[in-house]
Amino acid sequence: MRISTGKMYLFIERVPLRTHQVLRKELSQGRKALYISKNSPNLLRTQLDFDPQLIQMKWLTPRPGQECIPPMNLAEFEKYVSRFLVENENGIIVLNGIEVLEKWNGFKPVLDVIRRTQEKVSCNGNNFLISLDPKTQFSRNLSDLEKISDEVVSSYA
Repeated sequence: MRISTGKMYLFIERVPLRTHQVLRKELSQGRKALYISKNSPNLLRTQLDFDPQLIQMKWLTPRPGQECIPPMNLAEFEKYVSRFLVENENGIIVLNGIEVLEKWNGFKPVLDVIRRTQEKVSCNGNNFLISLDPKTQFSRNLSDLEKISDEVVSSYA
């Protein structure tokens, strides 16, 4: 699968296999990525064995730490995303953990942050990839995410 710059992709899959496949391909072409995940960076490093100069990993957890973003702080989340976009032309933002953000903040505030991020991404030729397990989303929330996405990639019929 080829992704077009400036677009947001919603991957609906139980496990982020297609997301990782696309990300690996883009990283192999020298693109940089910010991966924000519900999983620890140590786990992600085993799944995405790439140069740390190309991929920054942040963990959505209330723990203190350099690799952590507190999920209850959407402003902090947005700050990391904005900084990455400013510092990396043609970069990729990956979010695998929207349900964690939703748990702490509710769906509407998270959707608003995603919309703002999408606007920033589309303005400067970056990409925004969201991977989510459909079992973690109410159908209305999933529908709202599908509406604002440029492309939906689903493992489900």
